[in-house]
Amino acid sequence: MKSIGLLRTLFVGLFAFLAWGAGLAQAQKPVVVHVYSATDSRAFMPLIEAFEAHRPDIRIEYREFNTSELYEEVLANWNRADFEADVVISSAMDLQVDLVNQGLALPLDFQAGDFPPEWARWRGELLGFTYEPVSLVYNKAAFVGRELPSSHSDLASMIRDDPDFFDGHLGTFDVYFSGVGYLFATQDEIQGQNAARLVESLGRARVRLFCCSEEMMDQVANGTLVLAYNVIGSYALDRASRDPRIGVHFMSDYTLVMSRSVFILKKTPVPRAATAFVQFLLSTVGQSLMGTTSSLIPLAESARVQDAVRALTEGIRVAPVPIKLGPGLLVYLDTMKRKAFLGNWGTSIRPPQSDD
Repeated sequence: MKSIGLLRTLFVGLFAFLAWGAGLAQAQKPVVVHVYSATDSRAFMPLIEAFEAHRPDIRIEYREFNTSELYEEVLANWNRADFEADVVISSAMDLQVDLVNQGLALPLDFQAGDFPPEWARWRGELLGFTYEPVSLVYNKAAFVGRELPSSHSDLASMIRDDPDFFDGHLGTFDVYFSGVGYLFATQDEIQGQNAARLVESLGRARVRLFCCSEEMMDQVANGTLVLAYNVIGSYALDRASRDPRIGVHFMSDYTLVMSRSVFILKKTPVPRAATAFVQFLLSTVGQSLMGTTSSLIPLAESARVQDAVRALTEGIRVAPVPIKLGPGLLVYLDTMKRKAFLGNWGTSIRPPQSDD
């Protein structure tokens, strides 16, 4: 009887030890933050690795989309109990504003002070953390002996005056399918009448349409395209630093600047961990790491240390026009306004063929 009692005691002790061990393992298991993002994973991974090294109690699960896919995915599924996203990051500032405007964002419980600047934040729920100029990317060999355009009007004239050179060899975003492409095109229109003239010139030159900056740059590098218009500048500068076949150019009349923005879904089950990640992106450490380890350009001017970023103003006077986060970006998302813009854009980009 004593041996049976001893065995019972041993088994009880063993099960208690295993249960304690399981509880300890559970306590030490990192909190998972699911980040849904329209940012190239190669550009973002150095930041994730640095954050996880700083906060080993948090693990980032990163999922990449294009801008329109991300918007549709979040809008359709954010209220589902099994929807995984905690943090949403996109370069399509207007689509981000729309999601936040519909009440999807968690108010952030930390004070950012004067950073981000006013143009790159909205309602304490949507914050920009990068500074990314919109660029031209060109094939260097094709432009040997040729001048680059100084303005948008100049570019339109160049295309019209040299159809043999440009015909079928230009690229830009397909605004029907690219959220950030639509943002850039509508912001161009806001800048004035030269936008319509340029779009018409692109259409007459049978511009090729793309979903992504990387695809355009591939085509410029191999010579299929001589020039790509409205490419995300951070990606372009990084690619040009590694690929001598392509150059990056900014026109002097204006250069749009977008800020990649982030918000936390209000239904996240891990608000503290998600907030810690957003704080990291905006922190001095996070911004400095972005400037030294990532192809993204940090919003903090003091952290922009890459040679490629300094090249923004070398040899040309650039007039930056930051795109402001806020309800003004909803104008071109209005159903009727969007339909009219796309109709006009499509008519210009795909003009009827003449018989001459």
